[in-house]
Amino acid sequence: MKKSWFSSGLFLRMILMKKSISYYDYIIIGASKAGLTAATVLREIQKDAAILIINGEDRLPYKRTHLTKFLARGFDTDDFALEKRAWFQEQCIDLLDSPAQSIDSKEKSLRCADDKKYFWGTLLLATGAVPKELSIPGHQWLSHLRTARDTESIRAKLLQCKDVLVLGQGVEGVELAEQCSRLGLTVTLIGRDDRLMKRWLDESQSARLLALLEQKGVRCIFGQSPCEIGKEGEGYTMKCDNQQFHGDMILSSTGICGNPVLAEDLGIYAQTGVPTDLYCQTEIPGIYAAGDVVQTPPGWPTGLWHWAEYLGTVAAMNMGGQKQMMENRPTRLKSEPFGSFYYSMSYQEVQSSDKSDVFMDNDRGYVRIFSREGRSISALMTGLGKGISKILDAGVKIGKAPGKIFATIEEAMKDGE
Repeated sequence: MKKSWFSSGLFLRMILMKKSISYYDYIIIGASKAGLTAATVLREIQKDAAILIINGEDRLPYKRTHLTKFLARGFDTDDFALEKRAWFQEQCIDLLDSPAQSIDSKEKSLRCADDKKYFWGTLLLATGAVPKELSIPGHQWLSHLRTARDTESIRAKLLQCKDVLVLGQGVEGVELAEQCSRLGLTVTLIGRDDRLMKRWLDESQSARLLALLEQKGVRCIFGQSPCEIGKEGEGYTMKCDNQQFHGDMILSSTGICGNPVLAEDLGIYAQTGVPTDLYCQTEIPGIYAAGDVVQTPPGWPTGLWHWAEYLGTVAAMNMGGQKQMMENRPTRLKSEPFGSFYYSMSYQEVQSSDKSDVFMDNDRGYVRIFSREGRSISALMTGLGKGISKILDAGVKIGKAPGKIFATIEEAMKDGE
């Protein structure tokens, strides 16, 4: 049943407008995938609601996962824009570039850097994540890539470098090493684990990836944790457990945590983010959270583009009165260092008792599917491309038997997928 003009907030909005005060039924702080998804879903649910997205950046909302993939090539300001500015006008969604600076949860208001005050009916924190800071001497010399502006600044500095150290051998670390190599730099990729992308790939995939990086001239050092960063002239030194490394720049990719800005002031920030219930509601009535800022339960996904999209959807449905519970659902990661395709679906969910089937392991590619009681729960793939990854996506999400999934893959390969 459609809300009346009085109950929907239009009446209150008209009164406040006469006093030159801005009121919105929904204010979303953060304009990446979670925030933009939430705004889109809210508009579908409530056609007449007043919606404001506080962007806080110097460009249109963009696809952040492209930053580590186009560092070498560079990009224009709105190359990765998720929507054109006209889209926001068509959807009657206001977009504010000025960042939020303070929140008054009792008054249900916030102030932005433009010193204007905005009131809300319901608020969503979708403020994303920030890099984890290492607690070691000299950590201020590390360079972190999180935003488009970070990327532009780092690229300008890299163009003046010859040798670069990349700390962290997860997905972002590997992609940064690849991009620095494409810039013609001498690259050393350093990490504490015993193999590359350990959280996402099995031993076979990591070995393939290592061979690829070494072939491209990237030096990989394992089992080393930094203990001190030093400045030497125009360059830097990084002391690790039993080795010391030198570079013109050190890029750090050692994990993320939820953005504490605003959440700490509200008193709702925990160890690694903002805790919510399964409906994305924080402990403060009327304030929700979605995306990378959320501290999800142990073992649940975090830091993934599609997971942020999912949380944005769940939060918006609950904000809009359509009760929807968050679930720990299969999530996947894709990475294409040097044009080689790596795919991982829910690998963190695998237990030692789960069955594993390797269906392909040759020069063409690699496919491994994990199952529990006959139902697929996880899949790994290298080299076969995005079309095959979609088959794995669909099969694992419904728990299809591993053999049946691979039979579909074989048919697709025959048809030239």
